[in-house]
Amino acid sequence: MNLPSWLKEPLLHFLLLGTIIFVVYVKLNPAGPSDSQIIVSRGQQEHLVTAFTRTWNRQPTPQEFTGIVQDWIREEIAYREGLEMGLDGNDTIIRRRLRQKLELLAEDIVALAPPTMEDLEAYRVANEADYTVEPMYTLRQVYFSVDQRGDDAIRDAEQALVLLETDAGMVDFTQFGDPISLPSRLVSERISTIDGLFGQSFTAAMADIRPGKWAGPVRSGYGIHLVFIEDFQPGRPLMLVEVERDVRRDWENARRIETIDRLYSRLAEQYKITIESFEETGEADS
Repeated sequence: MNLPSWLKEPLLHFLLLGTIIFVVYVKLNPAGPSDSQIIVSRGQQEHLVTAFTRTWNRQPTPQEFTGIVQDWIREEIAYREGLEMGLDGNDTIIRRRLRQKLELLAEDIVALAPPTMEDLEAYRVANEADYTVEPMYTLRQVYFSVDQRGDDAIRDAEQALVLLETDAGMVDFTQFGDPISLPSRLVSERISTIDGLFGQSFTAAMADIRPGKWAGPVRSGYGIHLVFIEDFQPGRPLMLVEVERDVRRDWENARRIETIDRLYSRLAEQYKITIESFEETGEADS
């Protein structure tokens, strides 16, 4: 079920970002008399029980419950005292952990407004190249080694081509050419796979080869080839119904990145940021 459109309004997102900034500031900059008070709320206790249950697949005993509450109190005391003593300063692990928590708060905004089908379709169209079926080929190839045959490789390939064309496909094509580790026949293979096997010059030449007819010589990084395309299936864009899961995942990831970028841009406005020049020093080569 899609949420009301007002949940996706930029103004709402702006207000949510402002709330996040305020909450993070309060969490990281506690002040006032409340610093000396620790309240283990009912919600916090439920969170502790839930975490225990997920770890041990059972509810804690009364003794265990008391223990996890006391442990949380110690953790809270250590956290507050650590901040007071400045122990968090220049600690890479703590800095990264606080950043992760801040970004997780921002990511909650994305979850509040899941995409509509119209959103997903618009994203698919805008990124159509990422959601396509590649062209697929079934083909045969005969290889002639330039290393072994030298300048005769092209001549030998042209002579073999005449024989293959004359016999109208009745002759065994595997009797021609030189051994190679690449397959002599590919069945319903994607163009990207063929490109990975034979190289871009080979796949580029395939576009000009008419199916059902031997053609060549075709060059690759290995040498010279004759090629016979048995079947060709052109590529096509995938419909949303075929890739909805992938599009939804990519849309949510893009929104997550956008939301975090906007959050940092908003926070950065509160700082005067100076980046000092950096020059590598060292003796110049003589």
